[in-house]
Amino acid sequence: MIKNIIRLITVLIIVGAGAFVAYKMGWFKDNELKIDKTANVVEKIKKIGEFTSACYYEELVVKQSKKSDFNESGFGKLAKAITDEDVMDEIVIIANGKVRAGFDLTKLKDGDIQVQGDTLSLTLPETEIFDVIINPSGYEIYVEDGKWSHEEVTTLVSNARKELEQNAVAYQLEKKAEEIGITKLKTLFSTFGFNTIFININKG
Repeated sequence: MIKNIIRLITVLIIVGAGAFVAYKMGWFKDNELKIDKTANVVEKIKKIGEFTSACYYEELVVKQSKKSDFNESGFGKLAKAITDEDVMDEIVIIANGKVRAGFDLTKLKDGDIQVQGDTLSLTLPETEIFDVIINPSGYEIYVEDGKWSHEEVTTLVSNARKELEQNAVAYQLEKKAEEIGITKLKTLFSTFGFNTIFININKG
């Protein structure tokens, strides 16, 4: 009788010790994927801010000409009387710039993100052009005949920025930014632990 009781106690001790070890090793834990609450996910995504997904690069040649002040001088008037043509000042600027486009994730609202288990449904704002960049080191004066003020050169660079943006729009940069951006975001969110990701664009 005593031997049976000792055996029973021994078995219980072994079973209890095994259960304790299994618990510590996580065998009894729920292995289902856990995702933060939607509000936390929204906050994390908003912190990304401007999500640049595509850039447009171009080298522009900007030309400008104007009547030279030389035409008002004595020699200039004499030259015009002979040739019947004005002397022209000319400037040529080569500008290297880029245009960034992508999603402004700070515009996301709580309702734009839905999380259910490991499934994420996301409604993004439309892509937009963030900026047109021509750094001071990004342009050079290739030809400069005559007198050109700093203000005139600045105006030419500003016109180059406008032309660069127009060319980016003609290139359909925003559409390309949308396509590339969706692919990049799906890859990014999958690293957060989401297995199923639905992304839509708010066209309204």
